[in-house]
Amino acid sequence: MNLDLVNGYVLGVIGLFALCLYIATVAAGFGELLARLPKVGTRKKRSRNQNAARRWRSAKRSSHSQ
Repeated sequence: MNLDLVNGYVLGVIGLFALCLYIATVAAGFGELLARLPKVGTRKKRSRNQNAARRWRSAKRSSHSQ
């Protein structure tokens, strides 16, 4: 085996390992970014449910006061 050929294989393996580390770092950063974003759908559902509960309570109070 030629020394230049072995050197090429070693550099190829190191490059492949570096590429895998880069992809893993980008994926972890993207996951962290998505985890920090506010969840809009959950917030909308909560506000609708709270408004419905408020309307129900205010309707009960208004019927009792009359």
